Amino acid sequence: MSGQIRMKATRETLAWTLISVFVLAVLVPGIALSMLALRAAEREQAYVERRMEGALAAEVDLASRRVEQLMRDMQDSFHRELESGIGSSLPVELWPKADPLVGVPFTLNKGELSAAADSGEKRQRFMDIFAFFLTGGGRIPVYDLVTRIYRTEARTESAGTAYTAPLLAGGPAADSSLSAGNAGIARQMMESRIASDIEVRDEVFNQVSKEGFEILHRNVVPQAKKSFPEREGEMAEDAFSAPPPEDDIGSKSRVQIPGLADETSNFRMTRSKTVSRSRSFSELIHESGGGLLPYISDEGLEVLFWAKNSVTDVIIGCTVDMEILRDRIAEVIPDIFSEARILTVLDETGSPIVKPDAASVVGPDWSRPFVAREISPVLPRWEVGAWLSDPGALAATARYARIVIWVQVATLCSVMITGSIVLIRMMSYEMRVASQKTTFVANVSHELKTPLTSIRLYAEILLSGKQNDEERKREYLRTMMSEADRLSHLVDNVLSFSRRGSGNERHEPGKFSLTEVARATLSQLEPNLARSGFTVSFSADGALMVKGDRESLKQVIMNLLSNAEKYSGNAREIFVGCSCENGRALVSIADRGIGVEPEMKDKIFQEFVRGDDTLSAPCGGSGLGLSIARDIARRHGGDVMYAPRPGGGSVFTLLLPVCPGGGLRDMEG
Repeated sequence: MSGQIRMKATRETLAWTLISVFVLAVLVPGIALSMLALRAAEREQAYVERRMEGALAAEVDLASRRVEQLMRDMQDSFHRELESGIGSSLPVELWPKADPLVGVPFTLNKGELSAAADSGEKRQRFMDIFAFFLTGGGRIPVYDLVTRIYRTEARTESAGTAYTAPLLAGGPAADSSLSAGNAGIARQMMESRIASDIEVRDEVFNQVSKEGFEILHRNVVPQAKKSFPEREGEMAEDAFSAPPPEDDIGSKSRVQIPGLADETSNFRMTRSKTVSRSRSFSELIHESGGGLLPYISDEGLEVLFWAKNSVTDVIIGCTVDMEILRDRIAEVIPDIFSEARILTVLDETGSPIVKPDAASVVGPDWSRPFVAREISPVLPRWEVGAWLSDPGALAATARYARIVIWVQVATLCSVMITGSIVLIRMMSYEMRVASQKTTFVANVSHELKTPLTSIRLYAEILLSGKQNDEERKREYLRTMMSEADRLSHLVDNVLSFSRRGSGNERHEPGKFSLTEVARATLSQLEPNLARSGFTVSFSADGALMVKGDRESLKQVIMNLLSNAEKYSGNAREIFVGCSCENGRALVSIADRGIGVEPEMKDKIFQEFVRGDDTLSAPCGGSGLGLSIARDIARRHGGDVMYAPRPGGGSVFTLLLPVCPGGGLRDMEG
């Protein structure tokens, strides 16, 4: 009873140990990995977009800088031509036109405007657009960046520019004390703050609107957030109490974003960094000595270059040939088309100045670039944009990355589960073997003590000389011999088990009669069986010549007979039959014992397995007999089989090949 209680406690401990191992080794890491994988999979689209955005933003920035550099080089070239000899008395027709970018040359001297007569239609267009403005009778929008308007450099009241802003720079006093270098650093800091802080950005645009500047609107809505920081705060409450009034240009080109019906949100997301304010030419002359002056007419963008002679006050300039300028811009930007993206420049109408000529390229939605950047106030509302060549490829890449993540997690979880199952099985097996070994040691100890006690008892009686009956003395000696044989049989089983698989098995192969071995073994055990009340019968069909180790096969038959003796009930009957069937020798040992449960018919041949493992079991034994018997039989090319006996009991059969059809495996080198 105590053994059963200990076994039950051991099983409960093992069960809780396995559950703990499974939870700690599989469930907790598996849940953690699944949560991480789910989070990574959800973010993978954003990660892929950010990587693509970074690559395309670098190309867009490079193209934008090249276009800006082109405009600076053009302006410097015009200045160098003026410095090379153009004077106030020089006829306008003598303006050097070696540079194809020069459109219509002009001079303005004391309010009199002269343009090159040989310019044809271009001259007439120039006069229609700029004559009234240059002669002091009109005003046109002058463009600038909103961050430059709020620069930290001080501006004088005498220039008529009373819009110096202390909003970010700390006031006019602070502005006036800054050097040019410090102003540049402060301007960069201000631009960074405006780009990152939507409240500051809204405040700046609100102040710009109040001071009379006109807010322009972009022709595009970039899909990537990096190139359009306003998107991050698109649903925040706008600083404007109402949408600002639309100018003529903005009303024609404002982009309506799908899903954003709110006019304020649409205004916020499409507003440009470039703003404008109407200025007269006299104001520009008073503020600077020249430069590039863009103007958007009904026919498109026009760019005017002008310079003031500081000695004669004569204004000399020209228009820029926009067709040539477009060609120059197309030359300086990187390759327009690649497998990943389309890169081009959009003009003030939102149309590309150059399109990819690949036949397989389907024109994208030019108003929805993936990344875009405004170029400069010199080219107002012109932008460099990048579009994905295959918009579905980005989603496919993210989807593939998510699949890879899930496959990796599934693989890791499978490995963990498999490893845990293997670990649990190994632990279960080791615990079971350890329990069986403990039971085996206890059973063997019990089995050894029983015959030793009997031998010692009868030896003491004989040595005392108190027993004078010769028949009793012979009975005692026969009992001592029987117990010695029993002890020797048990020791042989233990030694056979310890040598099994080690290569140290002792074999003496030879050819002999299996029937004779069975008869001799039965005769050796028959007296003891008779004293235990067994009825023994033997039958043989012939000699059954086999090849193998005689003593090993004798041990098999003895184990089977011992098993029949132990597990016989009240019907004490043992039958041993020797026969030949299909070239195999059969030794069948049948009893009328307790039989074997159907679910145990395969397990009884495993080591340490017994019907009742407790020390108080009615049948003793070590649980090795059948295991050793089958192992020896299989090494001889045969087997030991079990079958229920009709009418009750069991039949264990030793099967061996009959000579010359077989012999002991690996016995003769």
